[in-house]
Amino acid sequence: MKVNLAYGSGHLPIEVPDDRTTVIEPAHIDGLADEKAAVLDTLQKPIGSQPLLEHISPDTKICIAFTDITRATPNDRIIPWLLEHLGGPNDNITLLNQLGTHRPNTREELETML
Repeated sequence: MKVNLAYGSGHLPIEVPDDRTTVIEPAHIDGLADEKAAVLDTLQKPIGSQPLLEHISPDTKICIAFTDITRATPNDRIIPWLLEHLGGPNDNITLLNQLGTHRPNTREELETML
């Protein structure tokens, strides 16, 4: 059986024995109709808390922690929406790349993620 494995930013074609292979495909779930509206709605109407903007003032220092390259998080969309929502001076905002025990991301990877 020929299988195309996701590998890096591409695919790796491999051949595996038919009698020793089970392919499990994820169920397809439609994405959100409007991702930005969903993120902003969540910031404005969080569960069990006041909206984010009620917790901060224009001089509040903020740290936004974001996932590293090993996670398929749409940081390139979420972070700009969050910054727009905050509306404050970017001098008070620090972006923190959550590496855990992974290697540091390259500048190119950070630019792609953000």
